Amino acid sequence: MQKNISRLAALVFSLAIVMAASAPKLFAQGAMSAPASGENAEALQKLEKMSAALKLTPAQKQQVRPILMEEAPKLKALKSDTSLGPMQKAMQMHQIADATDTKLKPILSPQQYQTWEQMRTQERQQMMQKMENR
Repeated sequence: MQKNISRLAALVFSLAIVMAASAPKLFAQGAMSAPASGENAEALQKLEKMSAALKLTPAQKQQVRPILMEEAPKLKALKSDTSLGPMQKAMQMHQIADATDTKLKPILSPQQYQTWEQMRTQERQQMMQKMENR
């Protein structure tokens, strides 16, 4: 019985070492990340939309992900800020989007960036329509 306990302990210890060694890679790939919160889910949804529209490579997708994850809480905070008027919000959203675009430009090819700009223009037009309909 002592032998079985020793074997089990050795197996558990080995498994723990393997998991510890592979955890950084899994976290980097997002396989072990926490369940997506609202803003993370929104950023990941945006990443998937971008990936499909721009035909991002896996490397580009990995580079774009943290940029969108950084943008999401800023946009969420701005949307929920009741102290700002619609025009102030629009201007600040534009600033956040411009900062994101500046970070994306070196990652995307010229054709991808042109398509991204068109997507942004459509987003802005939709936002303006929503503001007019309120």
